[in-house]
Amino acid sequence: MMAKTIRLIGRILHRLSNTCRRYYLQLKYPGLSIDRHTVMERGCKIICIDGGKMELVHSFISAGAYLFADKGAKVMLDHVHVGRYSHIVSKASITLQFGVSIAEMVVIRDQDHVIHPDHTAAGIVSYRLGAIVIGKHAWIAAKATILKGVTVGDHAIIAASAVVTKPVPRAEVWGGIPAKFIKKISNSIP
Repeated sequence: MMAKTIRLIGRILHRLSNTCRRYYLQLKYPGLSIDRHTVMERGCKIICIDGGKMELVHSFISAGAYLFADKGAKVMLDHVHVGRYSHIVSKASITLQFGVSIAEMVVIRDQDHVIHPDHTAAGIVSYRLGAIVIGKHAWIAAKATILKGVTVGDHAIIAASAVVTKPVPRAEVWGGIPAKFIKKISNSIP
């Protein structure tokens, strides 16, 4: 009986902590919208620069995850699970549709640095941008990287440590560096 009471108190404190964190972040970042069903583990970092928009709907953000929306950028997560130490960084637009699962240490970035040859290494002055859309129920395995301008189709699977540089069709498995088609997933997927 004592153990059940302690677990109940722990769950209540976790919910209270999550609610406080949600209100604090929404006050700090006016462009950030987090619904009450979104869970943010302690140690995750969410930043939404003024002018950026981020919407988290019924999602789970694991400890160590980093979500960033720069000025003018849009990030949308709808019923998404973001694994530990994953990074989602936007200067343009990143949309993760319903039911996307992201494993640990995944990187999703919608920009590349442009370094002009007449500048030193510290002379980064611009970016190449490209919106990213990850379709419904897609699965991104551990340490995969999704780069700018990529669309991942519904029910697609990105293998561990893959680097995705071009569009992935619906219900296909892709892997490798750069990612290439591996196989088609069963036709029984709706």
